[in-house]
Amino acid sequence: MLNTQEIPVTPQPNIAVENAVTVTTIENTIWTKFIPKVNRVFMVLSLLFVFGLDLLILILSSSFNFSSFDLFPFWIKMLKMLGIFILFYFFENRIFSKRFADSKSALDPWICFAVVIRNIVIFLNFIPFIQLLGMLISMHAGIPYLIAYTILIALRYKNAKT
Repeated sequence: MLNTQEIPVTPQPNIAVENAVTVTTIENTIWTKFIPKVNRVFMVLSLLFVFGLDLLILILSSSFNFSSFDLFPFWIKMLKMLGIFILFYFFENRIFSKRFADSKSALDPWICFAVVIRNIVIFLNFIPFIQLLGMLISMHAGIPYLIAYTILIALRYKNAKT
């Protein structure tokens, strides 16, 4: 019979510790902080212009000339652009920021760039006398922008963890 004191004993690895998987979440600051912050700043500025300065100009211009509402169609166009911006704001701040918060992609800086440029162009539509420039840019670049933006977001969805 063997003496148990003579048999070398090797320490057994702790299987529970070796098989444990460490889960780390990646916080994507572009989607959780930067894009929502940029959208909030532009939303506040847009609301101040549309319902502050632009509405005041509309009221003052109509009060001096009761028979003419020349600026009213421009203000309606501002409201339409504000509605479009609200849609983007909702999707980016509520849906996309939650979906892309825990993953990173090489597309994020490009989407961020597209968001900033879009916000600037939309904001140009709310500034009196520069509104025509914003409308011109929106008219000629709006559809190509939407196509590129949709492709970027679709590719980003593909890269995001499911």
